[in-house]
Amino acid sequence: MKTIFRLLFAGVVVTMIHHNAMAQNALFRYADKQYELFNYEEAAEVYVKAFEKKGKYKAAQRAAMSFQKLNDYDQSYEWWKTTVGFEEASTNDFVNFIASANQLGKMDEVVLAMDTITSEGKLDKINLDSLMSWYDKPSSVEAVGLDSLNSASADFGMVVDGQGNKYFASDRGDAGHSKKAAIRFDVSNKINEDTYEWTGRDFLTVYKMNKEGEVATVTSPVPDSYHFADPFFLEQQAVAFYTVTREVKRVDGKKVKTRKVNPEMDYGQSQDEFIDYHPEIYYSKIGENGEFSDYSAFPLNDALKYSLINPFLDENSNQLYFASDMEGGYGGFDIYVVEYDKEFNFGEPKNLGPDINTEGDERDPYLFGNNFYFSSNGHFGLGGLDIFSAKYQNGTFSNVKNMGVPYNSPKDDFAMTLSEEGTKYLSSNRSGGKGLDDIYMIKDMFRRFLGRVKDCDGALITDGFVAEFIEKDAAKTMDLDRETAGEVKANISPESHYELKISKRGYFPVHDEDINTEGMEGTLLEREYTLVPIPYKTTVFVDLVYYDLDKSSIRSDAQPILDKLASLMDEHDYLDLMVRSHTDARASDEYNDKLSNDRADAVAAYLATKGIATERVHEEWFGEKMLAVDCGDGVPCPERSHQLNRRSELVLMAFADENRDYELPEDLLDLCDQPNLGIQMNVPTIYFDFDKYNLRPEGIKQLERLLLLMNEREGIQLALEGHTDIRGSEAYNEGLSEKRAEVVRQFLVARGIDEGRVSYSWYGKTRPVHDCQGTPCTEAEHQLNRRTEIKLMLNEKNINASNEEIVEEKISYLQDSGMEEKLKGTYVITGVFSSADNATVFSKRNKDMGLEKGGFFFDPGTGLYYCYAAKYDNLQMALVDLDQVIASGFEGAWVMVL
Repeated sequence: MKTIFRLLFAGVVVTMIHHNAMAQNALFRYADKQYELFNYEEAAEVYVKAFEKKGKYKAAQRAAMSFQKLNDYDQSYEWWKTTVGFEEASTNDFVNFIASANQLGKMDEVVLAMDTITSEGKLDKINLDSLMSWYDKPSSVEAVGLDSLNSASADFGMVVDGQGNKYFASDRGDAGHSKKAAIRFDVSNKINEDTYEWTGRDFLTVYKMNKEGEVATVTSPVPDSYHFADPFFLEQQAVAFYTVTREVKRVDGKKVKTRKVNPEMDYGQSQDEFIDYHPEIYYSKIGENGEFSDYSAFPLNDALKYSLINPFLDENSNQLYFASDMEGGYGGFDIYVVEYDKEFNFGEPKNLGPDINTEGDERDPYLFGNNFYFSSNGHFGLGGLDIFSAKYQNGTFSNVKNMGVPYNSPKDDFAMTLSEEGTKYLSSNRSGGKGLDDIYMIKDMFRRFLGRVKDCDGALITDGFVAEFIEKDAAKTMDLDRETAGEVKANISPESHYELKISKRGYFPVHDEDINTEGMEGTLLEREYTLVPIPYKTTVFVDLVYYDLDKSSIRSDAQPILDKLASLMDEHDYLDLMVRSHTDARASDEYNDKLSNDRADAVAAYLATKGIATERVHEEWFGEKMLAVDCGDGVPCPERSHQLNRRSELVLMAFADENRDYELPEDLLDLCDQPNLGIQMNVPTIYFDFDKYNLRPEGIKQLERLLLLMNEREGIQLALEGHTDIRGSEAYNEGLSEKRAEVVRQFLVARGIDEGRVSYSWYGKTRPVHDCQGTPCTEAEHQLNRRTEIKLMLNEKNINASNEEIVEEKISYLQDSGMEEKLKGTYVITGVFSSADNATVFSKRNKDMGLEKGGFFFDPGTGLYYCYAAKYDNLQMALVDLDQVIASGFEGAWVMVL
């Protein structure tokens, strides 16, 4: 192939041999003659013998040049190294030594030699910097030789047709098989029709590898063909273009008088005493079996004047690109383009200009999308022919750049092509190959990371987020590909560890620290990330605590409520408590303001004893300004109404600080599917007396808590369901259950809740908690059936606590309060009440009737108070006493096991 480093340094031209017959002895004259006849192997051997006899600079230099012509890189390097050891060595000799060292990858010697001659001011130092940057820059791909296709000969120029068949040129035929250029002693006017004497191997021909891996020869349709190469297949028509070097017998009807014949094709080099057969471009239709069925000549062909090689057709623009050394170019081979129509009528060729073409050789044009690829030894590169890319838009080429390692090497790299799906192929005679020229496929060496950033609905978030990708082993930030909206991409190395940080204002940041390629199969690592909006100032739980008249101390009935809040705040550090304290309307405004302040302070102080920091408790106090029940000056109210005004509203709020960027808590990793941040409401059930639908005082308290929640969370809706016990007719109970649901709804609407937020239904006695089948219901079981159930609906999801969660909450409360052991056991229950006052009265009555071991306890799960006759260690003893308790006048008594 072409000599390397041709334009590595500005103003340097490789020295050619100027024969001075008078100064040389017979040995030198013989060697020089063989060099002129292209018999470089014979010339090299004679120059080596001459050096061994006298050790002259001239013999070493010419031996180095001969081995360089033979592409014998090891010998070329050794003899150029010998040459530059002489004082007579020129800058040109150093250039050739650098080139040979570069071809063998001896970068230390390249750097040393280049530093030496750049320090003398003869060379451009920037070239050394550019060369080193290509080697130092890590690559995301590697060039892999196609061992199933490559041979010990020259194989190059891979293309793929529409059926997936691969075509390439090779001289792997039966003749020759020499690994070096052949010795040419003949001076006849005949050409050896079996062997290309320049190489001593077979002529080039096209080979086809089908999808099964079978390789077969493709016959040139052009008569008297020597070389047959450069196939290119059109997609829209069954037509192929290709290059042929053929015997030219007549021109314009006149016989060509030949002397010595050189069928030039890549390997050839014109000489004055030779008739050169230059390669030409032809095209043929492709038959059903893939054969080239006819042929037509490209109208610019002139086999005796110049070469035309490497046809490439852009079918979208009807343009043919090719390389040629015709007159009027910038250097050796230039790349041209010519337009054509559907009948293959061609226009005038246009040189691509100095942005692409140089004083050297440019060839192998290939356009894929907006990228134009070509080979050149004129642009600065790593050595020999290098592969370059340029941006193509509207007929203009720009931003020419060397594709670097591993596309290029210190030797020849050329014929870059791409398959329809984008697989890249190139050809090269780089070290480590199987033959003289080999075909390589570009393969991803790095794995590819692809992260998709979505919202809670699964849609890609297209903008506004910041992503940082870090290689943990090297502790460095890597470049990300953000060209596709909603995606982050990066090249990742095998057996490495990475982390990704994604952030967006108003959203929880994402931090993935477990991106690694250890043992990874395949080349693509995909992840999906969800950016969840921070639900600032979201109320997740509310409750109320009440106070005695003129008091701010925490009552015993308030302690379980505050204990629950403390537990939630301890478990979730993103929760803050808003405390809004109030008084009734009695006493002065000034006094009541202070009293409400004291009540808020009392809540904070109680929570502090549970480990809750005071800065997480935000107090407000309003005195008598915001009464729950209008018992203002001059308005007569019963004590129970004043009690409703003496309160602290407790609002548990998530992410209260809108100026803070919160991390996503571990318990909220599936926040998109948690309508209330995973904190479920223990919503009250409103119970009724037998055959009644009026609200009890305890029920009103529970509805006050519900009102607070509804005012805090405007998105919440209520679904009310009215029920009765099983006594009475179905028709009667249906009406009664409707009234029980309606009375709850009326209470809420009267207190300011939009009636559109409250729906209700009724079921009579069709959905009892206890169906009383088989065993008659106790009075307590009848009580549990007489109810209005309330469901909180958020985004069409029920956020009530389930029965199982209520039980778990009850057990947790008992454990936290130290009452578990005290309550654990078996009880004979004599009554169930919704207020502590009623339970106290009934428990005193039990003792008056002889049940001295009796008492009552509160069940936080149901919100009810249970009065019992006695507590037992086992069920059998309780069943024995049950009959006696019933006989004593407690007909509805029953056994409860805790």
